Amino acid sequence: MDIRQLTGYYTYRSFLNNPVPVDDFNQIKFAEAELFLNVHSGGTITGTLSFPAQPAQAEKLFMDITKGSVNILQDQFNFEFTAQGRKDTEIFDYLYDYYGSVTHTWQNGVNQRLSLAGTVLRAQDHGSGDHLAKTGATASFIAVQRDFVEPRDIQEISIIPSALQMVSAKSHRLIHAVWHTLRGLIDLPEPNSDKLVYVWYILDEESKNKIRELGWYLERPPFTKPPHPTERGSLNLTNGAGEDFLFMHRKMITMIKKEYESKGLPYIHSWKATSLPLPNIPQFVYSENDDASNPGKKIFEFNPLESGNMVPLPPFDPKDENNNVIDFIKSSEFFYNIMGNMARIFSNPTVLGTLSLGALGNLIEFTIHNWMHMRWANDKGALLPDPKTGELKYRDTFDFDPMWSDPKYDYLGEFYSSHVNPLFWRLHGWVDDRIEDWFNAHESIKPGEIERRELNGVSWFKPGKWIHVEKPFYWPKDMNNHLHKMHNDNNEQKIEEDILKVMDIIKAARNAFVLPTSESFGASISVTRTNATLIPGGLMNFIHTIDIEK
Repeated sequence: MDIRQLTGYYTYRSFLNNPVPVDDFNQIKFAEAELFLNVHSGGTITGTLSFPAQPAQAEKLFMDITKGSVNILQDQFNFEFTAQGRKDTEIFDYLYDYYGSVTHTWQNGVNQRLSLAGTVLRAQDHGSGDHLAKTGATASFIAVQRDFVEPRDIQEISIIPSALQMVSAKSHRLIHAVWHTLRGLIDLPEPNSDKLVYVWYILDEESKNKIRELGWYLERPPFTKPPHPTERGSLNLTNGAGEDFLFMHRKMITMIKKEYESKGLPYIHSWKATSLPLPNIPQFVYSENDDASNPGKKIFEFNPLESGNMVPLPPFDPKDENNNVIDFIKSSEFFYNIMGNMARIFSNPTVLGTLSLGALGNLIEFTIHNWMHMRWANDKGALLPDPKTGELKYRDTFDFDPMWSDPKYDYLGEFYSSHVNPLFWRLHGWVDDRIEDWFNAHESIKPGEIERRELNGVSWFKPGKWIHVEKPFYWPKDMNNHLHKMHNDNNEQKIEEDILKVMDIIKAARNAFVLPTSESFGASISVTRTNATLIPGGLMNFIHTIDIEK
């Protein structure tokens, strides 16, 4: 067990050490609260205890955890921490010490939850008069870990029903999946399943022409063609591929915004340019405000705009190289040393003023954009029960069974599902905001050099020195009608059939590809897998387009 697996939310219950049997738990109840723990790789603990215990309450009282640590002795995880009531609140004078351990895990246990057990000490008096609680009182406690709460399950964060129906439909999933798949990598069949190749560069001209007839021809591949199929190409910063990326996602945002506007509702707020959600942030954020009914005191109120951004835990399997990369991307070290710095670079007018729009889009897509998808993806959320067997399973690359159209399949880490996740729209709102930063940077250097225009219902720019593409590709024109008339079953079926034909062409090219003998043992793009390794979404997972050298 990795000590970071202790991170998360718990239902905390403490009870008086009364040996007399009772019929009602309330007779021995000491406290019930929501416990939130952040357990770091070095063994330190931070977090909170909050009242009431129910999640996402409008208001809460908090105790902050300090002096927390985990120690491991002969495979036994022991921990201790102190919790202090927050200043200027009703429980400001609460001070308690906690000591406990992780309960035993049974090898043959069924649906056993991780839980903590221990003892608590009141470290100082609190209250006054008839409500004075004296120091030295002790109680026992049990804390049971809760499931990770997906953003979709937080009412104030979830996508509105009409928009959710739109983006979770099979046709819309296929549009997003085929758009990204054609630009990315795919693995080869056995015995070369550890090798990756660029999809577009293994297609012959006949296959490409068929894809052109279906409306999905890739005019501007984001990577240059490598000398050998399994080698890595370079990001093409001159052909305008990045404009396609930025325009397509702005088109998606425009469409969803209109749906929100039609319902008279505010659209989803993007992440701030100055600071992406910080490491160790809880899933439920509470903001300090003055207590109008109690002058001089503070209350903490639920803040949905800042909530829902907790980084889900990585898969803890050091034998799988993919999981090691994901673990690194989800770490605080990665955020502070790489990701946060990259976010500032893409918001820096000095840098933006030197880039074409296509270069900006390509650089963002294959660095921080893909990192964000994987950082906030929850692998456990990628599992759905098979309707026939009830067995939990991951979606494979070419599995388009209707079960994967369930709105709950909103795994942020793969093309077929990521746009169904509420965080997708925060994430891509941040990406889209960089377009305006880019425009403002150029406007400050040479006003008027870049001219705006409206293109297919999207606020965009006229071609020129810094914009190279007359008509960025988003999806075939005949699909526009479908996206405005979601309930036209015949139209939707035609779109699905055409995209599935493209997917069949890709699958056939992959299966027919023969690796040159000279490359069988040479340097290549590879992915390390054990027989048991399963990747949500197969080769549609964003992990395969993350450009991190070993």
